[in-house]
Amino acid sequence: MAEIYRLPAVSPTMETGLIVAWRMEVGQAFEAGAVLAEVGTDKATMEAEIFEDGVLLALLAEVDAEVPVDAPIAVYGAAGEDAAEVIEAARAELARLLDGGAAPAEPAGAPAPADTPAPVAAEAPAPEAPALTREAPAPADAADVVRTWRGRPLSTLFLEPPGDAGVGRPRGGVRASPAARKAAREAGVDLAGLRGSGPHGRVLRADIEARAAGRTSGHAAAPPPADRTIKLTPMRRTIAKRLTEVHQQVPAFTLNITLDMTAMVSLRAALKDAFPDDRVSYNDLLMMAVGRALRAVPEANASWTDQGIVEHGRVDVGMAVAVDAGLITPVIRDCDRKDARAIAAEARALAGKARSGKLLPEEYQGNTFTVSNLGMLGITRFTAILNPPASAILAVGALEQRPVVNEGALSVGWRMDVVMTCDHRVIDGAVGARFLQALRRHVEAPGLMAFGG
Repeated sequence: MAEIYRLPAVSPTMETGLIVAWRMEVGQAFEAGAVLAEVGTDKATMEAEIFEDGVLLALLAEVDAEVPVDAPIAVYGAAGEDAAEVIEAARAELARLLDGGAAPAEPAGAPAPADTPAPVAAEAPAPEAPALTREAPAPADAADVVRTWRGRPLSTLFLEPPGDAGVGRPRGGVRASPAARKAAREAGVDLAGLRGSGPHGRVLRADIEARAAGRTSGHAAAPPPADRTIKLTPMRRTIAKRLTEVHQQVPAFTLNITLDMTAMVSLRAALKDAFPDDRVSYNDLLMMAVGRALRAVPEANASWTDQGIVEHGRVDVGMAVAVDAGLITPVIRDCDRKDARAIAAEARALAGKARSGKLLPEEYQGNTFTVSNLGMLGITRFTAILNPPASAILAVGALEQRPVVNEGALSVGWRMDVVMTCDHRVIDGAVGARFLQALRRHVEAPGLMAFGG
């Protein structure tokens, strides 16, 4: 018997799915566990599997269609089975869901009910025109009454510069200077509908010359570019929803410090010489320092729940990665226990999977802290919005050479600004300050990390 395949929730927070690609064709036989489709979720592109043997009888949704979870998207059954009624019912259900629950439209080509005459619009009687006589003229509409003073409309009286009497904008006319009117007559330019570049749209001679030049050159001015509406993806819609909730519901505050990165610059140069194939970045080194600082200040490695504040035993640091559809945060597990080379290799692999939409849920969920770095884009300082369940996020700015004062002498040093956004329900100012002090200690003396510091 034909069965309806419904879109599964392949992501725990998924509400709708985008049909990225079908992996089967109608008429194809398959075994249990076969992949039917690639589905874009609020986090990544996942594979939707079918867990029975059978033959694919119909595909109900088009590629790039966004459908809600549990909506019918395919029909399967036995080879040669007559499944027309099941397919028709499934298509009607999907149409209702995509139309917000409205009744499905009448199929094209359906016959009209018999013996039902087409409705004829009632012809409204024409209103009788009022009789106008010399003795009783029709009263003017109040909106059409033009009040004047000394023959000039009051609406333009105080807009005209002195000496322009009689050249103002009459009712229904165009405001233009005498020189512009003369130039318009000579060039054959119609002032009607022309808005000038002068005060209050006053047409100037330069406007006439520009219009005439555009006409004689054989082409008109190019129209402004039209607006473009970009369709929301499930990921972008989820990002908007979650960030709005966090911004409205979580009492957040920020702390910022400037880090002396001189020792980190030297460490990275040494790693590059010793391990040229590992490509350890400054962000990898900073992630290592963040992991050690969280181990030193476990109160910052915590989350808010209705039952109480949870201090996490593991240090799982999420790193924000920009993708085409928005932003996602793959997680470096046990970040406090890994060295810079291990973090660099894992970060590269996770970032590659994030950009290709292949992250698994366990690779982007459950972060206990988050790092967002825009320094590589030239941003020196910014504030990031919290990324639950973590109660803090560190916004990392650009690494720069700046003038600094050392023991009363002016010199040049490597500096980096970081801003920490904290959930005040979990992290107080003193706790956030202690974390940033620990971070500074590990950044400015990275050798301590080699000895478990």
